[in-house]
Amino acid sequence: MSSSITPFAYTLAKTQLAGQRVAFELQFSMLQNALINNHNKKIEKIADTPRSTEIEIEQLQKRAEKLIGSVPAIETFRQGNLNNMGALEAIFEEITTLFQTFNQDATVDADEVAAFEAQRDRVVEKIENLYLVSHPDLSDADVIKNLKADVDAVRSLELVVGDLTDNQEVADALSNLQTEVSIAITVTQNTVSTALDLEQKIQAEFADVESDLFELTSEEQARRETEISNLETDLGNLLRAISISFEINAGLSDALTNRLKPQVPPPGSAVNIIS
Repeated sequence: MSSSITPFAYTLAKTQLAGQRVAFELQFSMLQNALINNHNKKIEKIADTPRSTEIEIEQLQKRAEKLIGSVPAIETFRQGNLNNMGALEAIFEEITTLFQTFNQDATVDADEVAAFEAQRDRVVEKIENLYLVSHPDLSDADVIKNLKADVDAVRSLELVVGDLTDNQEVADALSNLQTEVSIAITVTQNTVSTALDLEQKIQAEFADVESDLFELTSEEQARRETEISNLETDLGNLLRAISISFEINAGLSDALTNRLKPQVPPPGSAVNIIS
């Protein structure tokens, strides 16, 4: 069997091909790092919400905070008036009882005077215990404030022993007071209703703002995710294309190098015996 010497051209080509592979791996690694760095910069840019969107989100957030922040004051005002409404109804009944302390017959005696004064003070106490609440966007026509302003006048009411007609001024004052309380009840009922309507309106508006805010932030998040996904797909495709291109070129180089390799006949062939 004869041996053959590997041609210098083939050895040189194999050496150069190996060097090309090493060079490509280095170049590919450097290119890949550069592409990834560029990719990350693009992602950072995408992650930055456009200023116009930021402003819209900030405005919605401020609006939501203002709306929800206004509710407690309205609730306090409504609850205060709700408490007053029950107290006013009780005061109306107490004034009715006050009338009855001296209107049982045509005369007023000492016992009736004492009963009147005790009941009068009870009415005064209940008026003084009314809540004085206010709200810049709601009005109660100052019915509670005005009623409290009458406390001293009510406290100063005094009966005299004698004919009932001698106490007509007191009766008239109590009649006016009862009318004032009746009006205050109606106004307070309306005030409670108005405050409740405003609460519900604010809550509905808050829900709309929250919905707009959620939609806006969701759209912004979806935009980011879509653009980042597209970037990642593009980067992957580019890296694969570069890798495939090298493999094709490497395959051609292998084929050309192999053409330089000496052809050794199979063992036992006539060519091998002759050589």
